[in-house]
Amino acid sequence: MKQRATLQQVADLAQVSLGTASRALAGRGRVSEATRTRVREAAATLSFAPNTAASNFRRSRAGSVGLWLPPQVRFMDYYMNFTFGLSEALGEDEVSLSLIPHSLRPDSVDRLHVDGFVMSDVVAGDPLARAILESGKPVITSEVVPEGMPAPTGSVVTDQAAAMRDSLDRLRRGGATSIVLLAPDIAQSWVDAARAGASTWARDASVRLEVITLAEVPPAAGIHTLIARVLSTNDDVDAIVCAVDGVAVGVLTALHDLGVAVPDRVQLVSHVDSAAMPVVLPPIAAVDLRPREAGMLTGRMLLAELDGGLGEDERVQTLALEFHERASLRPVAEEA
Repeated sequence: MKQRATLQQVADLAQVSLGTASRALAGRGRVSEATRTRVREAAATLSFAPNTAASNFRRSRAGSVGLWLPPQVRFMDYYMNFTFGLSEALGEDEVSLSLIPHSLRPDSVDRLHVDGFVMSDVVAGDPLARAILESGKPVITSEVVPEGMPAPTGSVVTDQAAAMRDSLDRLRRGGATSIVLLAPDIAQSWVDAARAGASTWARDASVRLEVITLAEVPPAAGIHTLIARVLSTNDDVDAIVCAVDGVAVGVLTALHDLGVAVPDRVQLVSHVDSAAMPVVLPPIAAVDLRPREAGMLTGRMLLAELDGGLGEDERVQTLALEFHERASLRPVAEEA
C-alpha cells in the first residue's frame, strides 16, 4: 500500500519550512499568495491528505502552548534563547506561550488550557515532566528523553557526544596533555551523551582526562577555589572544558586571578556558547548549541503536528551544532 505523503514532503517540494507549509495549507498566518499557491500545488502533486482528526482538533484549539524547562536553570543563557526561538515560531501562527511553573502539581496538568507542550532537556524521574509526557497531548522535546520516561510525540536532537569529542580533539591539537572536564550533575540525555563522548575519546587518546561533577553553578568565589584546587592537585593540567552553562567566564577570571595565562598555560573551551564568550579577553572558544534554532524547530514541529500530524519520518529532526574557534585555544602549527 502506498504511504501517505507527509507535510514535510510537501514543504520540501515547495522549498519552504514546515511551519510555512502548515500555515499555507491551513489558510492562516503571514504567508504570501505566491508561496501559498506553490505549497498548494506541491500538496496536489503529492496527493497530500491532512489528518482530518488532527486538523479538526487544530481548529478548535486553545491557541496556547505550554513550555516546560528544567528546574533551577531558567535564567541560563541557553534556555532564554531557546524560549525566544520557540516564541518566535509560535508567533508566526499567532499562538501564545505559557511557561509551566514547577510548583504545578502533576495531577493538575490535565487542567491546563493548552493544545500541546514543548519540553527542553527533560530530567529523568521529574514527576511534572512525566505527567506532561503522559498527558495525551502532543509533546515535542529538545533532545531525547532519558531512559524510563514516556516517549514524546517528536524530538529535536543534537550529537552531543560528537561535539564533545571534537572539542577535546581541538585541545589535543593545541598541545593539551591533561584535560579537566567540568560537567553538571543532572540526569539529562545531553549530559549523558557528552560524558559518554568524553569517556570514549579518553579511551582512545593518550591524554589524561579528569571529570569533575558540579551539583550547581558555583559563585565566583567558589569557582576560584575550585580552579585553585584543580591546579594545585595536578599542576600538569593544561586545558579545561566547561560543560556547565555560565561557568566558563568565571573559570577564565579565576585563571587570570591565579596568574595562569590563557591559552599559553591553560587552554579553555565552553561546551555552551553565549553572548559573553566572544567579548572577554581572550575570547572563549565554544560549542554553539543553537538554542534559538532549537526552540524554533520544536515550535514548528508542534504546529505541524496540530495542523495535520507529523509523518513517522518527521518525528525526530536533527540540529547540527557549530564550533566557534576563538583565542582561548592555542593555534595549531601547520605541518611542513
